Amino acid sequence: MGIMEMYFKRMKDEWVALVERTDPEIRIKASEIATAHALTLSHEFYRIVRADPHAEEFLSNEQVERQLKSAMEKWIINVLSGGVEDIERLIQIQHTVAEVHARIGIPVELVEMGFRVLKKLLYPVINATDYGSMEKLHIYHFSINSIDLAMEVMSRAFSFSDSSAAKEDENYRIFSLLENAEEEKERQIGALLAWEIDIIYKVLLDADLGSSLPLSQADFGLWFNHKGRHYFSGIAEVGHISRLIQDFDGVFNHTLNNPKNLSNRSLRVKFLLQIRNTVSQIITLLRELFEEVSKHEVGMDVLTKLLNRRFLPTIFKREIAHANRVSTPLSTLIIDVDKFKEINDTWGHNTGDEILRKVSQAFYDNVRSSDYVFRYGGDEFVIVLTEASENDTLRIAERIRSRVEKTKLKAANGDDIPLSLSIGAAMFNGHPDYERLIQMADEALYIAKRRGRNRVELWKASL
Repeated sequence: MGIMEMYFKRMKDEWVALVERTDPEIRIKASEIATAHALTLSHEFYRIVRADPHAEEFLSNEQVERQLKSAMEKWIINVLSGGVEDIERLIQIQHTVAEVHARIGIPVELVEMGFRVLKKLLYPVINATDYGSMEKLHIYHFSINSIDLAMEVMSRAFSFSDSSAAKEDENYRIFSLLENAEEEKERQIGALLAWEIDIIYKVLLDADLGSSLPLSQADFGLWFNHKGRHYFSGIAEVGHISRLIQDFDGVFNHTLNNPKNLSNRSLRVKFLLQIRNTVSQIITLLRELFEEVSKHEVGMDVLTKLLNRRFLPTIFKREIAHANRVSTPLSTLIIDVDKFKEINDTWGHNTGDEILRKVSQAFYDNVRSSDYVFRYGGDEFVIVLTEASENDTLRIAERIRSRVEKTKLKAANGDDIPLSLSIGAAMFNGHPDYERLIQMADEALYIAKRRGRNRVELWKASL
Protein backbone atom coordinates (compact mmCIF):
# COMPACT_ATOMS: atom_id res chain seq x y z
CA MET A 1 0.00 0.00 0.00
CA GLY A 2 1.42 3.38 -1.05
CA ILE A 3 1.77 6.44 1.17
CA MET A 4 -1.32 8.13 -0.29
CA GLU A 5 -3.43 4.97 0.09
CA MET A 6 -2.36 4.64 3.73
CA TYR A 7 -3.20 8.29 4.33
CA PHE A 8 -6.67 8.00 2.77
CA LYS A 9 -7.37 4.86 4.83
CA ARG A 10 -6.50 6.76 8.02
CA MET A 11 -8.72 9.68 6.98
CA LYS A 12 -11.56 7.28 6.22
CA ASP A 13 -11.25 5.79 9.72
CA GLU A 14 -11.35 9.29 11.29
CA TRP A 15 -14.37 10.31 9.22
CA VAL A 16 -16.22 7.09 10.05
CA ALA A 17 -15.46 7.64 13.75
CA LEU A 18 -16.90 11.18 13.56
CA VAL A 19 -20.13 9.91 11.99
CA GLU A 20 -20.48 6.99 14.42
CA ARG A 21 -20.00 9.10 17.56
CA THR A 22 -22.48 11.77 16.39
CA ASP A 23 -26.12 11.34 17.40
CA PRO A 24 -28.13 10.30 14.28
CA GLU A 25 -30.67 13.06 15.04
CA ILE A 26 -27.89 15.66 14.90
CA ARG A 27 -26.70 14.30 11.54
CA ILE A 28 -30.24 14.37 10.16
CA LYS A 29 -30.66 17.99 11.23
CA ALA A 30 -27.27 18.94 9.75
CA SER A 31 -28.35 17.31 6.48
CA GLU A 32 -31.68 19.16 6.49
CA ILE A 33 -29.91 22.50 7.06
CA ALA A 34 -27.46 21.75 4.25
CA THR A 35 -30.23 20.81 1.82
CA ALA A 36 -32.33 23.86 2.70
CA HIS A 37 -29.52 26.41 2.55
CA ALA A 38 -26.99 24.99 0.04
CA LEU A 39 -28.12 27.32 -2.77
CA THR A 40 -27.86 30.46 -0.60
CA LEU A 41 -24.54 29.35 0.91
CA SER A 42 -23.11 28.66 -2.55
CA HIS A 43 -24.10 32.07 -3.95
CA GLU A 44 -22.83 33.92 -0.88
CA PHE A 45 -19.63 31.84 -0.90
CA TYR A 46 -18.76 32.85 -4.48
CA ARG A 47 -19.75 36.47 -3.89
CA ILE A 48 -17.17 36.72 -1.11
CA VAL A 49 -14.48 34.63 -2.82
CA ARG A 50 -14.76 36.58 -6.08
CA ALA A 51 -13.87 39.78 -4.21
CA ASP A 52 -10.36 38.38 -3.77
CA PRO A 53 -8.23 39.61 -6.74
CA HIS A 54 -6.44 36.25 -6.94
CA ALA A 55 -9.76 34.49 -7.54
CA GLU A 56 -10.77 36.61 -10.54
CA GLU A 57 -8.48 34.69 -12.90
CA PHE A 58 -10.34 31.44 -12.16
CA LEU A 59 -13.91 32.69 -11.63
CA SER A 60 -14.29 35.35 -14.31
CA ASN A 61 -15.77 32.94 -16.84
CA GLU A 62 -19.58 32.87 -16.64
CA GLN A 63 -19.77 29.18 -17.52
CA VAL A 64 -17.25 28.30 -14.81
CA GLU A 65 -19.08 30.31 -12.17
CA ARG A 66 -22.42 28.72 -13.04
CA GLN A 67 -20.98 25.20 -12.94
CA LEU A 68 -19.00 25.84 -9.76
CA LYS A 69 -22.03 27.19 -7.91
CA SER A 70 -23.98 24.06 -8.80
CA ALA A 71 -21.03 21.86 -7.80
CA MET A 72 -20.65 23.72 -4.49
CA GLU A 73 -24.32 23.15 -3.65
CA LYS A 74 -23.91 19.39 -4.19
CA TRP A 75 -20.63 19.40 -2.25
CA ILE A 76 -22.20 21.07 0.82
CA ILE A 77 -25.09 18.60 0.85
CA ASN A 78 -22.82 15.58 0.34
CA VAL A 79 -20.30 16.50 3.03
CA LEU A 80 -22.91 17.39 5.67
CA SER A 81 -25.23 14.46 4.88
CA GLY A 82 -22.77 11.59 4.58
CA GLY A 83 -23.34 8.36 6.47
CA VAL A 84 -20.73 5.68 7.17
CA GLU A 85 -21.50 4.02 3.83
CA ASP A 86 -20.78 7.32 2.00
CA ILE A 87 -17.32 8.09 3.43
CA GLU A 88 -15.26 6.30 0.78
CA ARG A 89 -17.20 8.07 -1.97
CA LEU A 90 -16.76 11.43 -0.21
CA ILE A 91 -13.00 10.92 0.00
CA GLN A 92 -12.91 10.12 -3.73
CA ILE A 93 -14.89 13.32 -4.45
CA GLN A 94 -12.30 15.40 -2.54
CA HIS A 95 -9.53 13.69 -4.49
CA THR A 96 -11.23 14.44 -7.83
CA VAL A 97 -11.83 18.10 -6.90
CA ALA A 98 -8.18 18.44 -5.85
CA GLU A 99 -6.99 17.04 -9.19
CA VAL A 100 -9.09 19.61 -11.06
CA HIS A 101 -7.73 22.43 -8.87
CA ALA A 102 -4.16 21.29 -9.52
CA ARG A 103 -4.83 20.88 -13.24
CA ILE A 104 -6.04 24.45 -13.70
CA GLY A 105 -3.52 25.89 -11.25
CA ILE A 106 -5.79 27.20 -8.47
CA PRO A 107 -3.49 28.22 -5.57
CA VAL A 108 -3.96 26.11 -2.42
CA GLU A 109 -4.29 29.28 -0.31
CA LEU A 110 -7.38 30.25 -2.36
CA VAL A 111 -8.96 26.87 -1.60
CA GLU A 112 -8.15 27.25 2.11
CA MET A 113 -9.72 30.72 2.12
CA GLY A 114 -12.84 29.21 0.55
CA PHE A 115 -13.21 26.68 3.36
CA ARG A 116 -12.77 29.44 5.96
CA VAL A 117 -15.50 31.50 4.25
CA LEU A 118 -17.85 28.51 4.15
CA LYS A 119 -17.46 27.79 7.89
CA LYS A 120 -18.03 31.47 8.66
CA LEU A 121 -21.23 31.48 6.58
CA LEU A 122 -22.51 28.30 8.17
CA TYR A 123 -22.59 29.60 11.75
CA PRO A 124 -25.42 32.18 11.38
CA VAL A 125 -27.45 29.69 9.34
CA ILE A 126 -27.31 27.10 12.15
CA ASN A 127 -27.81 29.75 14.82
CA ALA A 128 -31.01 30.98 13.12
CA THR A 129 -32.75 27.60 13.54
CA ASP A 130 -35.28 26.86 16.30
CA TYR A 131 -33.16 24.09 17.80
CA GLY A 132 -31.92 24.27 21.38
CA SER A 133 -28.51 25.73 22.22
CA MET A 134 -26.86 22.32 22.79
CA GLU A 135 -28.36 20.94 19.57
CA LYS A 136 -27.01 23.93 17.62
CA LEU A 137 -23.60 23.40 19.20
CA HIS A 138 -23.55 19.70 18.25
CA ILE A 139 -24.75 20.45 14.70
CA TYR A 140 -22.07 23.09 14.26
CA HIS A 141 -19.41 20.78 15.76
CA PHE A 142 -20.35 17.95 13.37
CA SER A 143 -20.56 20.28 10.36
CA ILE A 144 -17.22 21.99 11.02
CA ASN A 145 -15.42 18.70 11.66
CA SER A 146 -16.88 17.21 8.45
CA ILE A 147 -15.71 20.24 6.45
CA ASP A 148 -12.26 20.10 8.08
CA LEU A 149 -11.86 16.41 7.21
CA ALA A 150 -12.91 17.10 3.61
CA MET A 151 -10.49 20.03 3.47
CA GLU A 152 -7.60 17.94 4.79
CA VAL A 153 -8.19 15.17 2.25
CA MET A 154 -8.51 17.72 -0.55
CA SER A 155 -5.36 19.59 0.50
CA ARG A 156 -3.28 16.41 0.71
CA ALA A 157 -4.53 15.20 -2.68
CA PHE A 158 -3.91 18.68 -4.13
CA SER A 159 -0.31 18.71 -2.87
CA PHE A 160 0.30 15.29 -4.41
CA SER A 161 -1.24 16.28 -7.77
CA ASP A 162 0.50 19.66 -7.79
CA SER A 163 3.86 18.04 -7.02
CA SER A 164 3.35 15.54 -9.85
CA ALA A 165 2.42 18.38 -12.22
CA ALA A 166 5.54 20.32 -11.21
CA LYS A 167 7.69 17.28 -11.96
CA GLU A 168 6.05 16.92 -15.37
CA ASP A 169 6.63 20.64 -16.06
CA GLU A 170 10.33 20.18 -15.41
CA ASN A 171 10.44 16.89 -17.36
CA TYR A 172 8.86 18.66 -20.34
CA ARG A 173 11.31 21.55 -20.12
CA ILE A 174 14.23 19.11 -20.15
CA PHE A 175 12.66 17.10 -22.98
CA SER A 176 12.08 20.26 -24.99
CA LEU A 177 15.71 21.25 -24.64
CA LEU A 178 16.86 17.85 -25.87
CA GLU A 179 14.43 17.38 -28.75
CA ASN A 180 15.95 18.00 -32.20
CA ALA A 181 18.04 20.88 -30.87
CA GLU A 182 20.22 21.40 -33.95
CA GLU A 183 17.29 21.15 -36.36
CA GLU A 184 15.20 23.54 -34.25
CA LYS A 185 18.02 26.06 -34.06
CA GLU A 186 18.45 26.19 -37.84
CA ARG A 187 14.69 26.35 -38.41
CA GLN A 188 14.30 29.36 -36.12
CA ILE A 189 17.33 31.15 -37.54
CA GLY A 190 15.85 30.54 -40.99
CA ALA A 191 12.50 31.98 -39.90
CA LEU A 192 14.23 35.05 -38.46
CA LEU A 193 16.26 35.63 -41.64
CA ALA A 194 13.17 35.17 -43.84
CA TRP A 195 11.37 37.85 -41.82
CA GLU A 196 14.38 40.17 -42.17
CA ILE A 197 14.67 39.65 -45.95
CA ASP A 198 10.95 40.31 -46.45
CA ILE A 199 11.19 43.72 -44.75
CA ILE A 200 14.49 44.70 -46.37
CA TYR A 201 13.14 43.94 -49.86
CA LYS A 202 10.00 45.98 -49.22
CA VAL A 203 12.04 48.93 -47.98
CA LEU A 204 14.46 48.79 -50.93
CA LEU A 205 11.64 48.38 -53.45
CA ASP A 206 9.60 51.13 -51.78
CA ALA A 207 6.75 48.64 -51.20
CA ASP A 208 4.08 48.91 -48.50
CA LEU A 209 5.24 47.59 -45.12
CA GLY A 210 1.65 47.18 -43.97
CA SER A 211 1.54 43.51 -44.97
CA SER A 212 4.60 42.70 -42.84
CA LEU A 213 4.35 41.64 -39.22
CA PRO A 214 6.25 43.03 -36.24
CA LEU A 215 8.87 40.59 -34.99
CA SER A 216 6.81 39.46 -31.98
CA GLN A 217 3.98 38.33 -34.32
CA ALA A 218 6.18 36.75 -37.00
CA ASP A 219 6.90 33.00 -36.97
CA PHE A 220 10.08 33.42 -34.94
CA GLY A 221 8.41 35.72 -32.40
CA LEU A 222 5.52 33.30 -31.88
CA TRP A 223 7.96 30.40 -31.41
CA PHE A 224 10.04 32.40 -28.94
CA ASN A 225 7.05 33.56 -26.86
CA HIS A 226 5.32 30.17 -26.73
CA LYS A 227 8.28 27.76 -26.70
CA GLY A 228 11.68 29.44 -26.54
CA ARG A 229 11.00 31.28 -23.30
CA HIS A 230 9.98 28.03 -21.63
CA TYR A 231 12.79 25.93 -23.12
CA PHE A 232 15.49 28.24 -21.80
CA SER A 233 13.77 29.69 -18.72
CA GLY A 234 16.19 31.12 -16.18
CA ILE A 235 18.98 31.84 -18.69
CA ALA A 236 20.01 35.49 -19.10
CA GLU A 237 20.04 35.39 -22.92
CA VAL A 238 16.26 34.87 -22.91
CA GLY A 239 15.73 38.29 -21.35
CA HIS A 240 18.15 39.88 -23.85
CA ILE A 241 16.26 38.39 -26.82
CA SER A 242 12.93 39.47 -25.34
CA ARG A 243 14.14 43.07 -24.99
CA LEU A 244 15.55 43.09 -28.53
CA ILE A 245 12.18 41.94 -29.92
CA GLN A 246 10.28 44.49 -27.85
CA ASP A 247 12.62 47.34 -28.78
CA PHE A 248 12.51 46.59 -32.49
CA ASP A 249 8.72 46.23 -32.47
CA GLY A 250 8.64 49.81 -31.19
CA VAL A 251 10.87 50.94 -34.06
CA PHE A 252 8.84 48.94 -36.60
CA ASN A 253 5.48 50.33 -35.43
CA HIS A 254 6.86 53.89 -35.43
CA THR A 255 8.07 53.42 -39.01
CA LEU A 256 4.74 51.89 -40.02
CA ASN A 257 2.91 54.93 -38.63
CA ASN A 258 5.35 57.34 -40.32
CA PRO A 259 5.98 55.83 -43.79
CA LYS A 260 7.39 59.11 -45.14
CA ASN A 261 10.49 58.53 -42.98
CA LEU A 262 11.57 55.83 -45.44
CA SER A 263 11.71 58.43 -48.19
CA ASN A 264 14.57 60.07 -46.32
CA ARG A 265 17.79 58.24 -47.25
CA SER A 266 19.50 58.61 -43.86
CA LEU A 267 16.39 57.46 -41.96
CA ARG A 268 15.94 54.55 -44.37
CA VAL A 269 19.56 53.44 -43.87
CA LYS A 270 19.18 53.80 -40.10
CA PHE A 271 16.06 51.59 -40.17
CA LEU A 272 17.80 48.91 -42.26
CA LEU A 273 20.82 48.93 -39.96
CA GLN A 274 18.54 48.54 -36.94
CA ILE A 275 16.98 45.46 -38.56
CA ARG A 276 20.38 43.95 -39.34
CA ASN A 277 21.75 44.72 -35.90
CA THR A 278 18.69 43.28 -34.13
CA VAL A 279 18.67 40.07 -36.17
CA SER A 280 22.45 39.58 -35.80
CA GLN A 281 22.27 39.96 -32.02
CA ILE A 282 19.32 37.57 -31.72
CA ILE A 283 21.05 34.94 -33.87
CA THR A 284 24.20 35.18 -31.75
CA LEU A 285 22.21 34.82 -28.52
CA LEU A 286 20.16 31.97 -29.99
CA ARG A 287 23.29 30.04 -30.97
CA GLU A 288 24.64 30.48 -27.43
CA LEU A 289 21.43 29.08 -25.98
CA PHE A 290 21.37 26.05 -28.26
CA GLU A 291 25.05 25.31 -27.72
CA GLU A 292 24.14 24.12 -24.23
CA VAL A 293 21.62 21.63 -25.56
CA SER A 294 22.30 17.96 -26.25
CA LYS A 295 21.26 16.44 -29.58
CA HIS A 296 19.70 13.32 -28.04
CA GLU A 297 16.02 12.62 -28.64
CA VAL A 298 14.16 11.57 -25.47
CA GLY A 299 10.60 11.44 -24.23
CA MET A 300 8.80 11.37 -27.59
CA ASP A 301 6.54 8.81 -29.20
CA VAL A 302 8.95 6.35 -30.82
CA LEU A 303 6.90 5.61 -33.93
CA THR A 304 5.71 9.08 -34.94
CA LYS A 305 8.33 11.32 -33.26
CA LEU A 306 5.46 13.43 -31.92
CA LEU A 307 5.14 14.71 -28.36
CA ASN A 308 4.08 12.20 -25.77
CA ARG A 309 0.65 12.85 -24.23
CA ARG A 310 2.25 13.00 -20.76
CA PHE A 311 3.19 16.61 -21.54
CA LEU A 312 -0.34 17.64 -22.56
CA PRO A 313 -1.29 19.05 -19.11
CA THR A 314 1.93 21.07 -18.87
CA ILE A 315 1.48 22.69 -22.27
CA PHE A 316 -2.25 23.32 -21.96
CA LYS A 317 -1.88 24.89 -18.52
CA ARG A 318 0.81 27.26 -19.80
CA GLU A 319 -1.03 28.17 -23.02
CA ILE A 320 -4.35 28.75 -21.23
CA ALA A 321 -2.60 31.05 -18.75
CA HIS A 322 -1.01 32.92 -21.68
CA ALA A 323 -4.33 33.21 -23.55
CA ASN A 324 -6.06 34.58 -20.46
CA ARG A 325 -3.22 36.96 -19.63
CA VAL A 326 -2.86 38.61 -23.05
CA SER A 327 -6.34 37.87 -24.50
CA THR A 328 -5.13 35.85 -27.49
CA PRO A 329 -7.05 32.98 -29.10
CA LEU A 330 -6.26 29.33 -28.44
CA SER A 331 -7.71 26.24 -30.07
CA THR A 332 -7.27 22.51 -30.30
CA LEU A 333 -7.84 19.79 -32.89
CA ILE A 334 -8.56 16.14 -32.15
CA ILE A 335 -7.87 13.95 -35.15
CA ASP A 336 -8.70 10.34 -35.98
CA VAL A 337 -7.44 8.29 -38.92
CA ASP A 338 -10.64 7.04 -40.56
CA LYS A 339 -11.23 3.26 -40.45
CA PHE A 340 -7.74 2.67 -39.07
CA LYS A 341 -8.66 -0.65 -37.42
CA GLU A 342 -10.08 -1.90 -40.71
CA ILE A 343 -6.85 -0.87 -42.49
CA ASN A 344 -4.76 -2.66 -39.86
CA ASP A 345 -6.87 -5.82 -40.11
CA THR A 346 -6.78 -5.80 -43.92
CA TRP A 347 -3.19 -4.81 -44.71
CA GLY A 348 -1.34 -5.51 -41.46
CA HIS A 349 0.31 -3.57 -38.67
CA ASN A 350 3.38 -2.60 -40.70
CA THR A 351 1.13 -0.75 -43.13
CA GLY A 352 -0.71 0.80 -40.20
CA ASP A 353 2.58 2.06 -38.74
CA GLU A 354 3.57 3.56 -42.08
CA ILE A 355 0.22 5.38 -42.25
CA LEU A 356 0.75 6.86 -38.78
CA ARG A 357 4.21 8.08 -39.80
CA LYS A 358 2.87 9.71 -42.98
CA VAL A 359 -0.02 11.33 -41.14
CA SER A 360 2.37 12.67 -38.50
CA GLN A 361 4.54 14.19 -41.22
CA ALA A 362 1.47 15.89 -42.66
CA PHE A 363 0.86 17.46 -39.26
CA TYR A 364 4.42 18.74 -39.03
CA ASP A 365 4.28 20.16 -42.55
CA ASN A 366 1.05 22.07 -41.97
CA VAL A 367 1.31 23.57 -38.49
CA ARG A 368 3.40 26.52 -37.34
CA SER A 369 6.50 26.26 -35.19
CA SER A 370 4.55 27.72 -32.24
CA ASP A 371 1.98 24.88 -32.32
CA TYR A 372 2.13 21.51 -30.53
CA VAL A 373 1.36 18.08 -31.98
CA PHE A 374 0.71 15.03 -29.76
CA ARG A 375 0.05 11.40 -30.38
CA TYR A 376 -2.91 11.01 -28.05
CA GLY A 377 -3.10 7.24 -28.34
CA GLY A 378 -3.50 4.66 -31.11
CA ASP A 379 -4.63 6.51 -34.24
CA GLU A 380 -5.79 9.61 -32.36
CA PHE A 381 -3.85 12.88 -32.29
CA VAL A 382 -4.17 16.26 -30.58
CA ILE A 383 -2.88 19.57 -31.96
CA VAL A 384 -2.72 22.71 -29.82
CA LEU A 385 -2.87 25.86 -31.99
CA THR A 386 -1.54 29.00 -30.33
CA GLU A 387 -2.89 32.43 -31.27
CA ALA A 388 -5.03 30.93 -34.04
CA SER A 389 -8.41 32.53 -34.71
CA GLU A 390 -11.44 30.43 -35.63
CA ASN A 391 -10.72 30.99 -39.34
CA ASP A 392 -7.03 30.11 -38.86
CA THR A 393 -7.98 26.97 -36.94
CA LEU A 394 -10.38 25.75 -39.62
CA ARG A 395 -7.92 26.61 -42.40
CA ILE A 396 -5.11 24.63 -40.75
CA ALA A 397 -7.43 21.70 -40.03
CA GLU A 398 -8.72 21.64 -43.61
CA ARG A 399 -5.17 21.88 -44.98
CA ILE A 400 -4.16 18.83 -42.93
CA ARG A 401 -7.27 16.89 -43.96
CA SER A 402 -6.74 17.70 -47.65
CA ARG A 403 -3.04 16.82 -47.52
CA VAL A 404 -3.72 13.38 -46.02
CA GLU A 405 -6.57 12.69 -48.44
CA LYS A 406 -4.14 13.26 -51.34
CA THR A 407 -1.43 11.04 -49.84
CA LYS A 408 -0.75 7.99 -51.99
CA LEU A 409 0.02 4.73 -50.22
CA LYS A 410 0.16 1.26 -51.73
CA ALA A 411 -0.17 -2.04 -49.93
CA ALA A 412 2.35 -4.85 -50.45
CA ASN A 413 0.07 -6.37 -53.12
CA GLY A 414 -0.10 -3.10 -55.04
CA ASP A 415 -3.58 -2.06 -53.90
CA ASP A 416 -4.17 1.64 -53.25
CA ILE A 417 -4.99 2.34 -49.62
CA PRO A 418 -7.52 5.19 -49.19
CA LEU A 419 -6.53 7.61 -46.44
CA SER A 420 -8.65 10.25 -44.74
CA LEU A 421 -9.00 12.04 -41.41
CA SER A 422 -11.92 13.12 -39.26
CA ILE A 423 -11.12 16.29 -37.31
CA GLY A 424 -12.89 17.94 -34.40
CA ALA A 425 -11.93 21.55 -33.60
CA ALA A 426 -12.72 23.69 -30.56
CA MET A 427 -11.92 27.26 -29.55
CA PHE A 428 -10.83 28.14 -26.03
CA ASN A 429 -13.76 29.88 -24.27
CA GLY A 430 -12.09 30.99 -21.06
CA HIS A 431 -12.67 27.85 -18.99
CA PRO A 432 -9.43 27.17 -17.09
CA ASP A 433 -9.70 23.35 -17.19
CA TYR A 434 -8.08 22.14 -20.42
CA GLU A 435 -10.08 18.89 -20.31
CA ARG A 436 -13.20 20.93 -21.16
CA LEU A 437 -11.50 22.12 -24.35
CA ILE A 438 -10.49 18.55 -25.25
CA GLN A 439 -14.03 17.37 -24.51
CA MET A 440 -15.50 20.01 -26.86
CA ALA A 441 -13.09 19.02 -29.65
CA ASP A 442 -13.92 15.35 -29.03
CA GLU A 443 -17.64 16.08 -29.38
CA ALA A 444 -16.93 17.86 -32.68
CA LEU A 445 -14.89 14.83 -33.81
CA TYR A 446 -17.85 12.58 -33.04
CA ILE A 447 -20.06 14.79 -35.23
CA ALA A 448 -17.49 14.64 -38.06
CA LYS A 449 -17.58 10.83 -37.94
CA ARG A 450 -21.35 10.72 -37.73
CA ARG A 451 -21.63 12.98 -40.80
CA GLY A 452 -19.59 10.65 -42.98
CA ARG A 453 -15.93 11.06 -41.91
CA ASN A 454 -13.18 12.80 -43.94
CA ARG A 455 -14.32 16.22 -42.74
CA VAL A 456 -13.65 19.00 -40.22
CA GLU A 457 -16.26 20.02 -37.64
CA LEU A 458 -16.02 22.99 -35.26
CA TRP A 459 -17.59 22.64 -31.81
CA LYS A 460 -20.63 24.83 -31.24
CA ALA A 461 -22.93 24.86 -28.23
CA SER A 462 -25.74 23.76 -30.56
CA LEU A 463 -23.98 20.55 -31.60
